[in-house]
Amino acid sequence: MKKKKLSEISPEIKKDYSKAIIFGNTELPGEGHLLQVVAIPANTKQRAHYHNAQTEIFYILEGECSIYINDTEHIAVPGDAFVCEPGDRHYLWNRTDKEFKLVVFKIDKPGEGDDTVWM
Repeated sequence: MKKKKLSEISPEIKKDYSKAIIFGNTELPGEGHLLQVVAIPANTKQRAHYHNAQTEIFYILEGECSIYINDTEHIAVPGDAFVCEPGDRHYLWNRTDKEFKLVVFKIDKPGEGDDTVWM
């Protein structure tokens, strides 16, 4: 059994989002998996991107946000879940004045590398 508190994890601040990795390759069974909490700041549009090999599962924690997957807009609210398969072009656009948070579980993530292709 493994346990971590999100409050004990320092988030990585990126250009248009932040991420706090909860469990990575060394802590999860098998290889290529990652569990993280991602935050999209208020009034922020994330850059469109896709992944060559990995699947991402999103579970919405807080806020409301548009999630675009292959040019289709989905309004995401707490309790919603989404699956982005390899090659699915996606991005999040938080048009509200509050931060948006979601859990992202990455499957088949290639090693310590990154197969994100930013557009």
